[in-house]
Amino acid sequence: MTRFDFYFDPVCPFAWAASRWLTDQAGRHGAHVDWRLMSLAILNEDQEPGSDEQRRRLETSRQLGRVFVAAVDEHGHEAIEALYAALGQRFHHAGEEMTPEVVSQILVGVGLPAGLSRAMHDESHDEALRAAHRRSQDALGEPGGSPITGIDGVHFFGPVLSDVPGGDEAEALFSALVTLAGTSSFSQFKRPAGGPPTFTD
Repeated sequence: MTRFDFYFDPVCPFAWAASRWLTDQAGRHGAHVDWRLMSLAILNEDQEPGSDEQRRRLETSRQLGRVFVAAVDEHGHEAIEALYAALGQRFHHAGEEMTPEVVSQILVGVGLPAGLSRAMHDESHDEALRAAHRRSQDALGEPGGSPITGIDGVHFFGPVLSDVPGGDEAEALFSALVTLAGTSSFSQFKRPAGGPPTFTD
C-alpha cells in the first residue's frame, strides 16, 4: 500500500487542489493518506506581507491553524481530514470569510464542538502550531511551502496544481509521482507555476 503524508495550510489554494486530487486517487488506488498541518503564517513571519490581502490571509492561516491543533488535541489526529474537507468547501469554493461563527458551523457539521472556534484567537495554541509546522519542514529537509507531500517516506514540495485534474490525467499524475518518489536518484523537476486555482462548484 502506498502511504502519503500530506502537509497543508488550510488557506493555501494549491494545497486544496492537490488534496482533492489526492483524496480521489487514494480511494481509487487503496493508498493511505495521513493529513498533517503546516503554517504559511509561521513560514512567512519574518517577511513583510506584500499587501493587505496577503496580511489577512496569513492571519487567517494562523487562526485556522490554531483551530486544527485544538481539534487534534481534544479529538485526535483523525479529526483533521473531515475538518479540512468541510472548511475547504466553505473557504475555497464558497469564498466565505472565516469568522468564529462560520468556523463554529463547520465544526458542528463534522461532529466537533462549536466551542473549538474560540481557538482562533487563543495564542496558547501557537506553540503546538509551531511544532506542527516544524515537523513539516523537518520532513522536507529544508524550508518549503504548502503543500509538502511524502510518498512512502520520500518528501517533496508540491504538487503545485493550478486546477484539480481528473480522468486519465489524474491517474497519470498519481502514477508519475509514485514512480518519481521510488526513484532514488530523482531530486527535483520544476516549471513556472500558473496562477492559483479557482473553484466554482
